[in-house]
Amino acid sequence: MENSNDVRPAVLAGHGCDESGPYLLVNDRARNVQERFDVRGRTFSLRRLPTRRCVGRHDLETHLKVPCPLDVELLPDAKDTVCPACQEATGFNPSFYNTDFVSPQQRAYNAEPHIAYLAYFSPAHVKAGITGASRGIRRLLEQGARAGRIVGRFDDAYAARELEAALCAQPGIAETMRAAKKTDLLANERYDAAEAASVLDREAARLAQVEGVARAGFAPEPVQDFSPFYFGGPSPSCDDLQQPDGPDDVCGGRCVGMVGSAIVFEQGGTNFVVCLKDWESHEIELLENEVACTYDFAPQQMSLL
Repeated sequence: MENSNDVRPAVLAGHGCDESGPYLLVNDRARNVQERFDVRGRTFSLRRLPTRRCVGRHDLETHLKVPCPLDVELLPDAKDTVCPACQEATGFNPSFYNTDFVSPQQRAYNAEPHIAYLAYFSPAHVKAGITGASRGIRRLLEQGARAGRIVGRFDDAYAARELEAALCAQPGIAETMRAAKKTDLLANERYDAAEAASVLDREAARLAQVEGVARAGFAPEPVQDFSPFYFGGPSPSCDDLQQPDGPDDVCGGRCVGMVGSAIVFEQGGTNFVVCLKDWESHEIELLENEVACTYDFAPQQMSLL
């Protein structure tokens, strides 16, 4: 993306993380292309504008994502971040097991190998899920799991869903978690990789004794600490993290990492956590090498420059 001297119309289309680190997906409306903006180690700011637009579509086979060809404007209070045409073109429904219609795209995707996993967010917050095996742990990284483990490999999504359903029926295993809750845990709950591994080992031992879980193909693999993906090393202590008060339409600083949709900016030696989940589908200004806001350490306040 260009710097603030040549700001182009853009839309925040999403986020992700892989072996190279965390990134934002930004739709350049002038050129109708989607760009990956790697965030860790860069100084930049984001301004959220009121207008919302469709974030686009993606191919379930190739995982290629592209902007909405019609650049559709969404209603301010619309629940979805995509327009009906892009939703139909993608054809993905995460609750495919609770619907009477499954698109041809999803039927093909569901027929591919899938994995089931346990995602760790805190000692009291463990979530189960499934994803295409070709995505591997990228789905856990996208969700912002602090640690996780694959607990089953299957020929298709339907077999993987059987294990997911059996896991989520057990006490202490969640099926969903709100982005705001994940951000709160990041900023306020201590994270220790050894503790996370111990919790996931304990849960695996407990779940393996459940007949329905074992019968569904429960086969835990080693625990993985995801901190190096997010931060390039160990996670910062929650004692060094704050959630800033003040305006919620601008953020910035030197990015030290990003966990799911929660981006961590450093200013003045202090790390501040901002959840960008509600920013997705909004038009934005991306200002590289600029800090458009100032966070105060104590009390937690923010003033605009």
